[in-house]
Amino acid sequence: MSDFAKAKIVFALALIAVLFAIHSVVRDFEDAGFSFFGTVLQFRMIYFLMLGLLGCVIYFYAIDFITDNPLGLAHRVGNLFYAISLLFPPVFAIVALSIKVAEGVVWISSSPLAGEISKLALTSIAAGAGLLIAKLASAHMNRRDRADNVDRLAFQSKAHLQRAEELMDAGHYDLVALEGYRCIESVLQRTLLDDEVHVSSTRSNQLIPIAARAGIIPENCVGIFHELRIARNRAVHSRDEFTDKDASWFLDATRRMVGTVRATRKKEQDGQFAEVASSFEEKERHDSPPQREGDPVPMPQN
Repeated sequence: MSDFAKAKIVFALALIAVLFAIHSVVRDFEDAGFSFFGTVLQFRMIYFLMLGLLGCVIYFYAIDFITDNPLGLAHRVGNLFYAISLLFPPVFAIVALSIKVAEGVVWISSSPLAGEISKLALTSIAAGAGLLIAKLASAHMNRRDRADNVDRLAFQSKAHLQRAEELMDAGHYDLVALEGYRCIESVLQRTLLDDEVHVSSTRSNQLIPIAARAGIIPENCVGIFHELRIARNRAVHSRDEFTDKDASWFLDATRRMVGTVRATRKKEQDGQFAEVASSFEEKERHDSPPQREGDPVPMPQN
């Protein structure tokens, strides 16, 4: 979770605590309010509506935490409710002000119809402006959340790769595969999120095909990514020994696959997407024996 997301949740909980603290004061207002088109708008309405909106914010954020889709629909809905809850008090105040303005118009023009029209106009403008600002505010929070998560995943990917190298030196070869593949997952999630590609799940067996369809990884590298995923599963779940040769291959392949993800996006932005595959194949021919096109890189055998 990013610092920005933590700050939003803490602030929402703080507002809820303040609302509970002033409950006794609000209760003293009882049915106090003002008439609006034949309906009495009570002052305590703002209290209960804000409490309900903030409760919805916490609920949707909680739903987002337990799903496999980071920054998904639940998170965006939570941001929208958050913006509405913060803008609700000033909009309510403008509605109350419109009633006073309508009374002034009636007093000046001696026309009740003119007062009702001015009241309706001010209320419509306030509600429309409030919804527009809330939409813009929620969009800004969505962008900020995405940027913070991209930075967090970039930091995590570097940390996982560094940890894999340290484990390699320490001789924990099975953990090299675990940390190395975590680096690959972080890189793929970061790039998908940065490109605003919808991800229904962050599971490793789904990230690779989604990234391939989005053009984030070259087609000829998809098999290698799956080979690394299978090798990771073998190192973690199988009883077969994961040797230093296996770990060395895994770490080297991880570095090269991470490089293809970054190079793919950079080349694509320059209109040179097709050159990525050819340059990677050339490097593979120098580093390994010739293989048939489309074959995955074989894992070293014990």
